[in-house]
Amino acid sequence: MGLLLALHLPFLMSDPDPVVSELSRGPWTDEGLNTIQVRNFVNHGYLSLSECDNLIKTPFFGFVLVPFYSLLGTDVWVGRAVVLGVVLLVVFLLLVYQPTRTFAVAFAFLGLLQFHLFHYTHYSMAEMLGVVLILFGIFMMRLAYEKEQFSWYILAASAFGLAFLSNVTFAYALFIPLIGRFFLFLSERTRRRDTLRSFMADIGILISVISFFAASFYFKWFLRYKDVFDVVKANQGNNRFDLSTAWERTQFNWDNFIAIDGIAPFFVLLAIAMLAIIRTSDRSRGDRAMLFSLLAWIVLEGHRFLLVNPPTRYLIPLFASVLALSAFGITQWKDSNTRRAIGVCIIVGFSFYNLSFYQESLARRTFVMDEIGNYLAASNLKESTVLGVWATGLAAKTEARTLPVWNDFMNYKDPVFTYKPRLVISEGNEAESNLAFISQGINLEAISDSVRHFDIWRYHVNIYWISPRACSISSTTAP
Repeated sequence: MGLLLALHLPFLMSDPDPVVSELSRGPWTDEGLNTIQVRNFVNHGYLSLSECDNLIKTPFFGFVLVPFYSLLGTDVWVGRAVVLGVVLLVVFLLLVYQPTRTFAVAFAFLGLLQFHLFHYTHYSMAEMLGVVLILFGIFMMRLAYEKEQFSWYILAASAFGLAFLSNVTFAYALFIPLIGRFFLFLSERTRRRDTLRSFMADIGILISVISFFAASFYFKWFLRYKDVFDVVKANQGNNRFDLSTAWERTQFNWDNFIAIDGIAPFFVLLAIAMLAIIRTSDRSRGDRAMLFSLLAWIVLEGHRFLLVNPPTRYLIPLFASVLALSAFGITQWKDSNTRRAIGVCIIVGFSFYNLSFYQESLARRTFVMDEIGNYLAASNLKESTVLGVWATGLAAKTEARTLPVWNDFMNYKDPVFTYKPRLVISEGNEAESNLAFISQGINLEAISDSVRHFDIWRYHVNIYWISPRACSISSTTAP
């Protein structure tokens, strides 16, 4: 645990690694977008679902951050520390329970040190929170079947429900305990170790709790903010999956997004782990419960092979399921000293593979965004408004009211006149906002008192200090 924490500390204030998400801005802007609405809530006392498209999709993640932001401030490192802390807490729970201790060690070295998962573990984003809640739910499924107490099934179903509320794209997680318990029942029936009555009772508990979370989301969240969901669906939900050419899409994603540097060898390890699982016959009740839940997880993650050009964050749960099942399989190879030794060698070998990426990442660290944050914090902007997609992360230290801007999203018509910002932060070509200002006839440079330019990774970002006079003139009436 101390080693894991120590390895993450050098990255808590650094820029995102440029290799983690090479084809999109990824965490460079997503960390700010994932948290801006709750930061505005903490700093300015209001909550708006229409100012950004993130909280509507990640409600539990957002509200988890509120007490920590209120206590420690709304800097980026606070959200990162919370995500890291939750991940380490779940690993700790697996470590202190003796039957899962070996799995926890293997998953820590194989999974949590894997290049992509490692970095998302300290990003202020919802993906790893959802992943560890799924892992915690699987752990609870194990305890439920071992101890034969329904209270553990309630905890398990609640964990999967919270994973779904952490990020609504994790909706499939609600089916993991049901599928896992069903196949466990089929397996146990061949040994006459499970009764239909106990199976139906367990399934009834799981369905009841899962239905509670699903109904709460639908009636208290989805219907209440359906207009925002409709906009998000129109902008992001269309053409997300390629079903017409499923096989070609699967091959393309495998070659370009999934079997990439840092994760590709682990798919070979998964095949070895599955062989170890098949050859292990003497397995405890808890191990069988865990196995079928992990299998249900990885099967349900298969839908990600059909995503159209998925950003890295969409694939983090898939990678996690592969790594978790691999760790489980390798630690099942324990019926002889020779096999145990082989398992240890595999874990050590892949750990060094992971650490080679860590060393390269450590050498690549930059702190440009933190330096820009300090530059902005030197001005008294707490009572000001700052606009821009990049602003959601860069202006975190200022405690200013910050709003992202996208073309044709919700209420961003004539944003300079409407919100009277002191700053607008945007790429020079406005690519990140789909030309939100230019398309409305707003020349940011022309209405600025001064412009400061920064190079952030491969993006050329300008900080426009807007003239107060420009804020009083609507672009729709300006000559």
